[in-house]
Amino acid sequence: MADAKLGAVIGKFRTRNRNASLLTRFINIETLSFQWMAQAGRWKLFKLCTIPGTNFIMRRHIVEEIGGWDVKAIAEDTEISFRIYMMGYRIKFQPKSVTWEQEPQTVKVWFKQRSRWAKGNVYVIVKNFPLLFNRKAARIRFDILYFVAIYFLLVSSLIMSDLLLVLHALGYVKTTIAGFSSFLWMLAITLFVVGTYITLTTEKGEMKLSNLWLIMLMYVTYCQMWMVVAAYGLYNYFKDQIFKREVKWYKTERF
Repeated sequence: MADAKLGAVIGKFRTRNRNASLLTRFINIETLSFQWMAQAGRWKLFKLCTIPGTNFIMRRHIVEEIGGWDVKAIAEDTEISFRIYMMGYRIKFQPKSVTWEQEPQTVKVWFKQRSRWAKGNVYVIVKNFPLLFNRKAARIRFDILYFVAIYFLLVSSLIMSDLLLVLHALGYVKTTIAGFSSFLWMLAITLFVVGTYITLTTEKGEMKLSNLWLIMLMYVTYCQMWMVVAAYGLYNYFKDQIFKREVKWYKTERF
């Protein structure tokens, strides 16, 4: 209330059922990493963060003035974040506000939820991409490029990398920089494991050896599943556009 420039404030969410399965343990690591690296990091460096699906507050007059939700945006939280920034307000990250929430406990439910997020965020990227060339949108250019890098550059690079790995193993492709490639691969794994584990240590009860092994396993399993999810969400978005299909909301099943 003391800062008139704040249009919304977001809190932090924790995984209530993190010990229910191996999947929920992965999700616990993922959500904590995202919130401290992407949300807290962007807020600290650029005064930017994105409204999540839960645990946030907005000024009432913004809700009244903003014109309602975009019914085509199934990632409505991300979409409305861009509109709040375009109205001249900021969104603040407040980690002391914590909610404990239930996450998907089966791969089927997780895949449906995450592919909806992916497809919804692709819609937000395409909708807001022209703002890169709008002087009034200077504040959010970093966020637009951030989402473009994740859902287009990163996904396409990972798919190409895995494809080359398989083709190389089958003998269809030969590389001449194997040693250098192996060094980069090991460096990437090391940075992922160390960076993620250091992030987890900021939370009480998460600095344990078992999490270190989980992060290593996560690199070759859960992270690869995310690549499939992002590619599937991108495919469904363009399929909706081509065949003029109505965008449908998927409500995550709870246990």
